[in-house]
Amino acid sequence: MKPIRVASAALSVAAGWAAWRSWRSYTTPADVPSGYRPAPLVLDGADAIPLVGFVTRLRKVVTDPVGLVYNSAHNHGAVFTIRIPSRFDLTYLLDRAAYDKVISLPAEHAAMGPVFGNVPTIGFWFPRRQNDHESLQELVLTGKRIMAGFLSPEKVGGLPPLTKSVVNEHLARWPRTVDLARAMYPAIYEISGRFFAGDEFWDRYGYEITPALRAIADGIDIPRATLAVTPWRYAMPEYRGTRRLAGILADAARNMPETPLFQAIRAANVHDDDVAWMAMYVLWNAVTYPGSYGVWTLVDIVRDRGIYDTVMDAPDRLTYLGWCLWETIRLNPISSLVRALQAPLTYDSGEQRYHLPAGTVVGVCPAMLNRDPAVWKQPETYVPERFQQIANPRRALFGAGAFGCVAGEFSRSLIAGVCDEILSNVSLQLTDPVPQRRCRVHLTYPAQPILATLHPMGATDRSLDHIA
Repeated sequence: MKPIRVASAALSVAAGWAAWRSWRSYTTPADVPSGYRPAPLVLDGADAIPLVGFVTRLRKVVTDPVGLVYNSAHNHGAVFTIRIPSRFDLTYLLDRAAYDKVISLPAEHAAMGPVFGNVPTIGFWFPRRQNDHESLQELVLTGKRIMAGFLSPEKVGGLPPLTKSVVNEHLARWPRTVDLARAMYPAIYEISGRFFAGDEFWDRYGYEITPALRAIADGIDIPRATLAVTPWRYAMPEYRGTRRLAGILADAARNMPETPLFQAIRAANVHDDDVAWMAMYVLWNAVTYPGSYGVWTLVDIVRDRGIYDTVMDAPDRLTYLGWCLWETIRLNPISSLVRALQAPLTYDSGEQRYHLPAGTVVGVCPAMLNRDPAVWKQPETYVPERFQQIANPRRALFGAGAFGCVAGEFSRSLIAGVCDEILSNVSLQLTDPVPQRRCRVHLTYPAQPILATLHPMGATDRSLDHIA
């Protein structure tokens, strides 16, 4: 028995020593060249407790990533690193100069392939020819070029009649009391789907694609992405939605190759094995963000009597509604934009010079910049008129560079048109205060249904339609 006890003791000592070395390595800043300093490591509260900090850090990353960034900024300022155990360093640069620098980096320096590789539907659930990050990034960049080809001013100018027809068809099916969060997105999805894929495609597949895409959009969340690599995925609606969507789009690619979307995909020389993936990527982008921002824009209008009256009396209502969309995005943007550095990045902040090694994931936070009182007057107040003096807020609201949004004007025309058509036909009264907005990194979700009662326009005095 003595040799066994000795061996057990030796193993325990070795395991303890290995754990301690791992902790020391985890709490040691990255090596940087002379003249530079590393971004300070965030180790606050329980995260600083040896070994226990591994667990608490992972829990925060999974359950409250937005809160982790905000608290770290409060405690450490504009430059800091959140080290994710066994994964990578996530370094945030939070001032405006950093935002401009990071989003302008070329794709070969600051990549999105490793980032998208962690998004279940795009990265690893939906079948594609190759499974590496480099080919994934090339597909993403090709997808952006394909989308841009649909978005000429002439083509976007054809949205109004399509919007009018689809919105009125959906309005006719809305009940007297409606959950705006569930009722609006099918109309927005249909408009976007018909615009990019064509009427023939949507007539045949739209009723199946809509719930699949919605299930995927509802699942965009770090805790759910964490479960996506476990057997729990089989119980997740977004996994089942992805599998359904893969089957539908594979069938559509075989049977409807002449529809506009598949023609554009093949004209871009996408490999046959990636055609269905590319169709998914285009449609996912076309519907997901407009679906969310369309709901919140309408809610921001009808919850505020002053904004509502200004919309209804505006001589150019569509322009004003576009300002409303921009103001909604300003106050509820994507919380973080991140890139995976393929080469080192240097950054000067005040008198400090920082060096970020290759392999670091660098992040910027539009949500903080969009509430900066040095840039935005009354930053916490909903003031659509501020955009009367800002001809093109694209950089602040839609990003720029290789991975910036290419559909800003399309989204403005789509959502302004949808809101205009709804407000022209019905008056809405929110039955309860607006529910809490929950930011899940890329989208903002309501904590509860957004219930409203509907009246045909003219059936009730406008002054009774709103909660003050």
